[in-house]
Amino acid sequence: MNEEKRNHTLMDQKCPTCGSWMKTIIETSPRGMKIITYRCDECGLNYRAEG
Repeated sequence: MNEEKRNHTLMDQKCPTCGSWMKTIIETSPRGMKIITYRCDECGLNYRAEG
């Protein structure tokens, strides 16, 4: 299940490279862990966090 957030909250990230808002995509792994992907459409930076 993929979930994409577009509203900007305190947990959203601004891109450290270009300063644009990053998209936040929340996925659930087969083992039940949440995987959060932050992606910047302006410069292409992306990274993941597991929690």
